[in-house]
Amino acid sequence: MSALSFSRSKLVAVENKDANTLKAHGFLEDYIYCMEIDVEVDITSFKVTAISGRMNRITTSECHKAIAVLQNAVGLDITEKDFARTVNRIIGRAGCLHFGSLLTECCDSIMQAIIFSDLEKDGFKYMEVNKSYAKDKADTLPGLKNSCIAYTGL
Repeated sequence: MSALSFSRSKLVAVENKDANTLKAHGFLEDYIYCMEIDVEVDITSFKVTAISGRMNRITTSECHKAIAVLQNAVGLDITEKDFARTVNRIIGRAGCLHFGSLLTECCDSIMQAIIFSDLEKDGFKYMEVNKSYAKDKADTLPGLKNSCIAYTGL
């Protein structure tokens, strides 16, 4: 009898598109699926301004229909308390759960990029003096709050 095995990889990279826009590229691959999304967020409003997706490996001919559903994310505010739940409903259930999960990861990564950009600008010493700085920033990451070891002490 052979042992069951499964492996899934997710990778998210965030870059500056311009002064007011961050772009995240998300990649998910496992034994069954392989897909990518690109999402852009305006950092002045925290709203999704553009999104596109590709399905490189799928299980059914229905999977490609989920690419069009991604457009429902345009206009969403990534700082909303129920952002992950909203994405699950309008992207995950309506299109593809894996796309929904990957979009949430991309937006969480964009928020982390904004926070660490602020830390670099303001200086890490400021965070040491003002202990509430990191906690206040972490409050804008509802998807990660109380779920990530890096934020457990906040």
